[in-house]
Amino acid sequence: MRGTAFGLTGTGAKSYSQDTAGVPGVAESDDRFGAAAKLVDTNADGRAELIVGAPGENADAGSVWVFKSTSSGVTPTGSFTFGAGTLGTVSTRAQLGSTFN
Repeated sequence: MRGTAFGLTGTGAKSYSQDTAGVPGVAESDDRFGAAAKLVDTNADGRAELIVGAPGENADAGSVWVFKSTSSGVTPTGSFTFGAGTLGTVSTRAQLGSTFN
């Protein structure tokens, strides 16, 4: 199933999907985008970036998206994605992005 993740902006919550302008990729059946999501200050700037998983991406190999955060909140502009293959791991049914601790 296609999915959606939610992030906070200066004007409230906003939903994002792989079909949102600025988000890399295209929504496909069984991607499960948003199956896991977490806010993490990855660059220690005091603003939490939105990390979103899609464990069904690329035949269950899985992928993770990172949405940048600005003073106005989370934004799809400048977001990026990576998958199991990008990390040099075995991607067959790895389901990267199924959970975040």
